Amino acid sequence: MSPQSTQHLNELPAGARGVVRHIEPADEALHRLMAMGLCVGRELEVVRPGNPLIVRLLGARVGVAGRLARHVIIERHA
Repeated sequence: MSPQSTQHLNELPAGARGVVRHIEPADEALHRLMAMGLCVGRELEVVRPGNPLIVRLLGARVGVAGRLARHVIIERHA
């Protein structure tokens, strides 16, 4: 089994899937992301990179501002 890599959410290409492993501290990032359902342990898929970045999360598409996405560390699925 190959080791899994981590990247910031804003660095992932379309179609990338993974699990949120960490959210870096920022003034508002943690609270806003959690309100959208994006929290540690949650699986997601990048639908469209950019700003806003669109992810599939909990069966819905959610737009995440680039300034927030750069605080989210994702462990990519192979």
